[in-house]
Amino acid sequence: MLPEKCTVSGPGLQPVGSQEFVQAMGQHASSVCVITTRVGQQRYGLTATAVSSVCTSPPRLLVCVNKSGSTHAKIAEAGRFCVNVISEDQEQIAKCFAGIMGNDLDRFSFGNWHDLATGSPALLDAASAIDCTLVHQIDQFSHSIFIGEVVAVSLRPGKDALLYAARRFRYLRKTVSTEGMGDLESLYF
Repeated sequence: MLPEKCTVSGPGLQPVGSQEFVQAMGQHASSVCVITTRVGQQRYGLTATAVSSVCTSPPRLLVCVNKSGSTHAKIAEAGRFCVNVISEDQEQIAKCFAGIMGNDLDRFSFGNWHDLATGSPALLDAASAIDCTLVHQIDQFSHSIFIGEVVAVSLRPGKDALLYAARRFRYLRKTVSTEGMGDLESLYF
């Protein structure tokens, strides 16, 4: 028996409606990231949750960026970007780069920023900052998938990532102690 709110495509397997897809993906929890780049002396950035590892050798990740935002064209132009995984105590930075606090605001006035390898802004106290050179761009209707090769990282062990799910920022609930569980760092996803 199908759940009450279930849509099944017909014989032609047509895609579900956009609204249904957005509602379904809203149930998917993702870490909140600020994607940054630099063109000349000008810095650009946006908040995103569509970030994923691609492979470990060579180390690559992907970010999905809406083409209508100003940062999209700047990432393509610069050929580099930094994925800043926002920690739980940096919700204000996530809101700022999402435009929630207004568009006329200097987004980089929030947080402490420095450069890693590419010159893309890296947030000093982020849970992690992953600096990338752009190796591939795939256009998909309203968004582009930018695949980056990781050239530098900055880590803050012990800082938990801010999450986004069901249209709200969320925090990790600590339920298991890692003591006596071996090397959890060796897990691969």
